[in-house]
Amino acid sequence: MISILLTILKILGLFLLAMLGILLLLIVLVLFVPVRYRITLHRKESEEAPVTAKLSVTWLLHIVSAVFFYPEEAYIKVKLLFITVFRSDQPPKEKEKKQKEKIQKEEAQKEKTKKKSQEPETQSMAEETSDSLPEEKKEAYRRKEKDEPGKKDFFRKLLSILKNIKYTIIKICDKIKHIVSNIQYYIDILKSDTFHMAWSVCSPQVFGLLKSILPKKFVGNIKIGTGDPASTGQVLAAYGILYPLLGNHIEIIPDFEQQILEGDLFIKGKITFFRLVKTAWIVYFNKDLRHLIKLLKREAS
Repeated sequence: MISILLTILKILGLFLLAMLGILLLLIVLVLFVPVRYRITLHRKESEEAPVTAKLSVTWLLHIVSAVFFYPEEAYIKVKLLFITVFRSDQPPKEKEKKQKEKIQKEEAQKEKTKKKSQEPETQSMAEETSDSLPEEKKEAYRRKEKDEPGKKDFFRKLLSILKNIKYTIIKICDKIKHIVSNIQYYIDILKSDTFHMAWSVCSPQVFGLLKSILPKKFVGNIKIGTGDPASTGQVLAAYGILYPLLGNHIEIIPDFEQQILEGDLFIKGKITFFRLVKTAWIVYFNKDLRHLIKLLKREAS
């Protein structure tokens, strides 16, 4: 009997260890296996579809993939083990039911409105009173206003206008003082040790994350022309300024005769969830950053 219990406990222990190992393996895969993305853009005016685009995101040897084509398939398609599990152009069943219910309600309301419009409208039995009496009263009031002296009303209006001008000037001065005090407050925050400590810790993490997300490979050739040789030359001058960043990856072919924009562009990169989690952890639990956010919220409130 005891040997049977021991064997059962042994089997349960091995099962739990196996489950724990599988869970740890999945966590490691999710954190350290990168998500790879590819973007392909093509533009040519002579083709039927002047602009075509393809965005693909894959993970773990294409076990999980998401693809977006334009204009052939203008929807996102997600696959798991080469089986489509999600399509953005196909709403789930709950949404379909809600849409059907909305359509039925709208149709019922339309039918009600049609029935009401078909029914004879009840006309009010009250006849309109003649417009001569209110016009006579208006003429009498106008005569009285003309006869009475309007100097007092003029001075009152003038005093009210001057008071309003005074109040607006005071409000503008108060707003300017408030803006100046806010600017001085933010300058003091930027000069404080709290900001410098938060910046020294969080900025390397954020910039490192952006560097890891940026594409590792981008290649393209673009034929561009504005129709004006002078403006086309300005575009080439801007390309010359950006050449240290772009290098030989992007080739610009100028066209000084016609207005055109054609070419191909290929972008490839990857994102690691471990880098995202690490950066979020360091930034979220940074005491100086929390204190800095409290200072900014205090001023905003």
